[in-house]
Amino acid sequence: MKAIALSAIVLLTCASASAQEPGSIGYRTVADALAALRKDPTAKFSTQAGWVIVDVREGPHYGLWSFTPNTHPAYPAAMRRTPTEVGGAIYLTMQVRCEAAKRVCAQLVEDFKKLNEQMKRDIQSRHKSSK
Repeated sequence: MKAIALSAIVLLTCASASAQEPGSIGYRTVADALAALRKDPTAKFSTQAGWVIVDVREGPHYGLWSFTPNTHPAYPAAMRRTPTEVGGAIYLTMQVRCEAAKRVCAQLVEDFKKLNEQMKRDIQSRHKSSK
C-alpha cells in the first residue's frame, strides 16, 4: 500500500525529461543497460505490448525502466523514470538513451511526457472521487 501511495505522489508532481545524452541512463548503450538489469536480482521484469518493463525498487538500478520493442521506430531505446525527493516534494525524473534517429527519439520523449501527464490526470481524478 505504501508503494502505491508513493507512486501516486510521484505521478502527481512529474518533472521534465532529460535528452538523449550518452550515458544519461548510466550506461553507454541500451543493450548494456538491459544486460546489467538482467543480472540484478532485485529487478522485476514484465512485457507489455512488446515493451520490456523493469521495476527496480532498490540499489543502483532504482527506477521504472521501459525498453522499446524491436518493432518500435525508436528502437533501441530505454527510458528510466526515477522518483526523487526535493524539499519534501516527490518528482519523477526521466532519463533517456535512444540510439535511433534524433527526430524519432524526440517523439519518444514527447510520447512519454504525454503518458506521464495522462497518468497524473487519472490519479488526480481518482483522488477527487475518493473524497
